[in-house]
Amino acid sequence: MENDKAIEILRKMLEKPSLDAEEKEAVMTALGMLGWVKLSKSRMKLIKEKRDQSLKWQ
Repeated sequence: MENDKAIEILRKMLEKPSLDAEEKEAVMTALGMLGWVKLSKSRMKLIKEKRDQSLKWQ
């Protein structure tokens, strides 16, 4: 499953009133972790692009 899809599902779960406080906290933690994964992937992509660009100039 893609991270974006998982994030969307977790956000929808937060809207349900049936979750207790501990369950909501677990969902928020999962959302935070997925956010960090998404950030790290985009950062790695940027680093790779910059590296590839610098190799072209040499």
